[in-house]
Amino acid sequence: MNGLILNGTIARFAGITGLLLMLAACADSGPLKIGKDTYSISTRVPLSGPAGAKGDALKEANRFCAGQSKEVLLQTENSQECALHGGCGEAEITFLCVAGDDPRYLEQHQMRKDNGVSATEIH
Repeated sequence: MNGLILNGTIARFAGITGLLLMLAACADSGPLKIGKDTYSISTRVPLSGPAGAKGDALKEANRFCAGQSKEVLLQTENSQECALHGGCGEAEITFLCVAGDDPRYLEQHQMRKDNGVSATEIH
């Protein structure tokens, strides 16, 4: 009987520990000001891969800029599988919060790859 209780306790402990590790793997720097109207967000997600991490970063950037009644103008993005693997993804974006009628926001931007880092080409 004691063996069954001990095994159940160990299984619950292992499950709770695994859940806590997954939650700890979720990390977000939040918008950090790095220049005039320029911000950076870094995210790490446990199961959504690089695309999920980038999506989370962009959602947060949009919420942040919308709170200022502005639009997101993405400057750079970099996303990859994190060192933990197993579906873990990391992303970092740099963006501006600009007015909807800002000429920089209205012109069409092309993202280009530069040695593994995406950057906005400005004309």
